[in-house]
Amino acid sequence: MFSYAFRRVLAFIPTILIASTLIFVVTRMVPGSPVWALVGQQSVDAARIDEVTHLLGLDRPILEQYFEWLPRVLTGDFGQSIFFGRPVAEIIAERFPITLSLTVLALIVTIVVGVPVGILAAIRRGGFFDYTSNVFSSLGMALPSFWLGFMLILVFAVDLRWVPAAGYRPIEFGFWDWFSRLILPVLALSLAQIGLIVRMTRSTMIDVLGTDYVTMARAKGLREPVVVLKHALKNAMIQIITVIGLTFALGLGGSVIIENVFALPGLGQLITTAAIRRDYPTLEGGIFYLTLVALVVNLGVDLAYAYFNPRIRFA
Repeated sequence: MFSYAFRRVLAFIPTILIASTLIFVVTRMVPGSPVWALVGQQSVDAARIDEVTHLLGLDRPILEQYFEWLPRVLTGDFGQSIFFGRPVAEIIAERFPITLSLTVLALIVTIVVGVPVGILAAIRRGGFFDYTSNVFSSLGMALPSFWLGFMLILVFAVDLRWVPAAGYRPIEFGFWDWFSRLILPVLALSLAQIGLIVRMTRSTMIDVLGTDYVTMARAKGLREPVVVLKHALKNAMIQIITVIGLTFALGLGGSVIIENVFALPGLGQLITTAAIRRDYPTLEGGIFYLTLVALVVNLGVDLAYAYFNPRIRFA
């Protein structure tokens, strides 16, 4: 087990380096320049443009910029934000808990709803519940999250007035003030993920329930809940955990859209604003942190394989 975990951690290091390099390259490929965003594009002296370009260090060769940027990034230093005038790490520390709360709550809802529904659909294969769950999971995966967010706002915030339409309140203002503003974003983000989990859980459980060892467990007279939960579900969890890790990564990416729809001042909204302003340090820092969290979750998924599949552990 230790050797397997050690190998996975070693493989994590070059992955971080490759991801960091891609972030730097793709950011520099974004059309426009932070210089034009700062000084404007009309009636600006060329000397002033050259001065600002030099101050930002954008007049140096791209490789020189990269080799100066990479060591700082790997230590968590993304420099100063061009527009906020503050260290990027401080801004991310303020914004990231909002994005993490949204993504984690959406993942919890996805697991709590998606896995049991998928199990029941597999047990009652071909029945009314199976058919209904397939229809709703297909709808959840097909509907765009931003459209779903607007529909939730119209129904539950505008018409019924059960919850606020948008905005954010820290938990210090009270649990309900904090939670009520996350209900609609969490629903909009989790519905598509629920459909994916239901589909994967159903198909995996159907395969496992048809294996010989499940048939043997039933022949021994074990109760059906024991057969399903202890024998079938544990063996199906390898594929389910894979999708859960993928779902979390997709949720981090989807938070960029959802935060703009519901005016949540999280990391996704920060990335969008930084991209519009061509604020390279903030844009790179925000994308790097989202990428880092997604990679850490995938590393955790790889390590969880060894728990659910002893063959991986002993190999």
